[in-house]
Amino acid sequence: MSEVDRPAPEPEAGTLLPPLPPPDQTAFRQAARIAAARPGLFGISMALYAAFYSLPLLGGLVQREIFDNLSGHARAGINVWSLVGLWFVAQVAPLVVSYFSVWAFVTFTSASRLMIRTNMMGWIVFARGSRPSAGTSGEALSRFRDDVGEVIALMDGWVDTFGQAIFAVLALTIMWGINAQVTLAIIAPMILMVFITQKITAGIHRYSRVAREAEARVTSFVGETFTAVQAVRVAGAEDRVLGRLADLNTTRRETAVRHRIYVTLLDTFGAGTSSLALGVILLLAAGAMKAGEFSVGDFTLFAAYVGAATSAPRWLGRLLARKRTADVALMRIETLLGDAPRERVTEATPQGPEPTGRHDPLRTLEVRGLTCRHGGNGNGVEDVSFTLERGTVTIVTGRVGAGKTTLLRGLLGLLPAQSGEVFWNGERVDDPATFLTPPRCAYTGQTPRLFTETLRDNIAMGLDLSGEDLDRAVHLAVMEEDVARLAEGLDTQVGTRGVTLSGGQVQRSAAARMFARRPDLLVFDDASSALDVRTEHAFWTRLFEQGQDRPTCLAVSHRLEAYRRADQILVVEGGRIAARGNLRTLLKDSPLFHEIWTETLRAHAHGEEVAEAPP
Repeated sequence: MSEVDRPAPEPEAGTLLPPLPPPDQTAFRQAARIAAARPGLFGISMALYAAFYSLPLLGGLVQREIFDNLSGHARAGINVWSLVGLWFVAQVAPLVVSYFSVWAFVTFTSASRLMIRTNMMGWIVFARGSRPSAGTSGEALSRFRDDVGEVIALMDGWVDTFGQAIFAVLALTIMWGINAQVTLAIIAPMILMVFITQKITAGIHRYSRVAREAEARVTSFVGETFTAVQAVRVAGAEDRVLGRLADLNTTRRETAVRHRIYVTLLDTFGAGTSSLALGVILLLAAGAMKAGEFSVGDFTLFAAYVGAATSAPRWLGRLLARKRTADVALMRIETLLGDAPRERVTEATPQGPEPTGRHDPLRTLEVRGLTCRHGGNGNGVEDVSFTLERGTVTIVTGRVGAGKTTLLRGLLGLLPAQSGEVFWNGERVDDPATFLTPPRCAYTGQTPRLFTETLRDNIAMGLDLSGEDLDRAVHLAVMEEDVARLAEGLDTQVGTRGVTLSGGQVQRSAAARMFARRPDLLVFDDASSALDVRTEHAFWTRLFEQGQDRPTCLAVSHRLEAYRRADQILVVEGGRIAARGNLRTLLKDSPLFHEIWTETLRAHAHGEEVAEAPP
């Protein structure tokens, strides 16, 4: 079995690889939408490329006249030197046109790339409902970088094919006027090339899809390994990780070679068609020249035109091949975006987030019958109901795996809920994911995310904060001393995911980000777990010192300070609320919470200092 015919490696389990789409015009429709987004720039590019590819027609005509002149068949009024001057202009003009055509098209494609990536990111950030992850960050990066590039490559093929088609039509028209028989002989190989192109592009479609997935797996693996170097070293898995990378690269190489073979076959057949057509000219022109029906100038014109004219089917084949590859790229982009409309990717003026109504300051937040289960194991929370009053602190606690984090994420719409309702001041919230955002609500997860920017930028996250607002957020997060110790204060680069900061500093940076937005409701998941007792005490004290401006808090915590400050504690067990009340009530009436309290006391006694007795 040849290398080309060998079946492509099947994708690994867990890799997102939807079924092949039916052969339709998806990529062409999207390409048309991309062109329509900037019609002027795209039209200029098409016209310039058509001019660039058609200018050699003038060179061929001038060349024909030169040789006819030299051979004694010159037309009246034209001499050799004037023709030489025209021939020189015909050679220089394509260079000038090429410069402007490249400038116009690069400007167009750069703007189109930005448009598509902005549309993709906009849907991920602003779309309604929960946004489940469609793979690893490496896979997402591959779609944003490589797949968008393949879609734009289709636009490149479009302008090239258009320019070549204009040249071919004009060249064949000129050649037909000189000698129809020889021209017909040139057209025959071109028709054969169109038929062969259809067969080859089917293989390009198949192997492009598999090769793209293989490349995405390598990107994903490298990205994950880069962020887990310490874990790899601790496990002594360096050799196995490198071996796995080598295996993934081997698969990528094999699929890339097969894809490249088909692309090379397409170019090879195109070049062969041009050589065949030139051979036909030599055979037929000899007899015509002998009969006086074909001049030396005619022969030079045909020889000058035939290569580019017979390349038109090859360019068409490349366009169809890029269309196949773009189909695969669009399929992968649609997989990443989930339920996004197909037209969203190429919207010229995408809609921003839908308005969620006026900001009605929080008085009560009520959750009724919230059920949110994980798709994989069915764990989560079921039929959870509670109410938050303005200015109160509600602590969610329970053992590991009880469903505390799922409760918060389901409430906020970050996970899809199977049932349940959320009411803000008595009014039902249709889409918590877009409604419970600043200035209504701010959230910090179990593992806060920081960007590779300055501490100031990580707190502001695009807000134009005044110095007073920034100082207030830093104060509430108990970070003044930390900022003072940093080399450049708030302008210190925190490194990848905040690697230059301690765990507690990362948590407090994320808390400062929440405070900077002055939300009515603060939701945080174990945001003080990495703080020492003194810092945590200051954190809760400052939060409560705000008086009437104090936000409502809903937090997962296992800390004594949080229990003492809480107006309400929800004890979660097996995905349900097993008990609720304040600290004194639960210590008296809930055996489960009493066990949790006792375990927390022991942990503190074993740690920095013994906690005070319960009230």
